[in-house]
Amino acid sequence: MLFLIITLNCQCESISYIRALKNADIAFEGIVTKIDTNFITFKVINPIKGVMDSTMEILDDRMCLFNFSENRVYRVFARKIDDKFITNKCMGNSQIDSDEDIRDYSE
Repeated sequence: MLFLIITLNCQCESISYIRALKNADIAFEGIVTKIDTNFITFKVINPIKGVMDSTMEILDDRMCLFNFSENRVYRVFARKIDDKFITNKCMGNSQIDSDEDIRDYSE
């Protein structure tokens, strides 16, 4: 028997901030403090939507990885599925390169 495994690259359409926020159950800006397999731990800098904790653990969907890096700051959008928060590269996540890019959501 011959088994053929095909891995398709995840292709995403461009998504606006407003659409990403609407589609997400949670959103925040945070720094990656730990990467364990596909689980990414963030220290939350700015909660945007639905975040009450100072740290968040997010599952990076292995079928469409965003490829987070430790000690980098990101704007993250995630959905809650089976008691886990899951994200992928099609959800509108972005790396934040400077403090000027971090938005103030306190108002």
